[in-house]
Amino acid sequence: MHIRNQHARLIERPASEVFGALEALGTGDDTIWPARSLPFERTPGPLRVGETRERHGIIRAVLDELHPDRRLVWRADQPFIKGTHGFEITETATGCHVVHVLDADLAWWFVPVWILKVRAVHDRILERLLQRLGTVTES
Repeated sequence: MHIRNQHARLIERPASEVFGALEALGTGDDTIWPARSLPFERTPGPLRVGETRERHGIIRAVLDELHPDRRLVWRADQPFIKGTHGFEITETATGCHVVHVLDADLAWWFVPVWILKVRAVHDRILERLLQRLGTVTES
């Protein structure tokens, strides 16, 4: 089964600040990840395409695209999910438009797990993350 799940928000902050907060996901400087019981973790150091790895829950992925202040994409290649998830940032007159897209193929046996367990949690986390992204200030 193919899924495309999208969440978007207008954020009244400069793209560079928004991108900085997204870059910090999974580090000690992370101020926006909302699910302490399901932590987002990534390898330490600067983001590097093909090298930086992330995990949250059962998902494992590697950084696939990095375009500072514009785009950050992770690629998962696991037996139950193959695809990408990431953020795209577009400047607006008052800040930026942030879109998160999950675009993946699910193994047949994982489809009921996605529908019954994962999708609702994923959606809550993304909506809360976008809300926090709009309210967190740089320290």
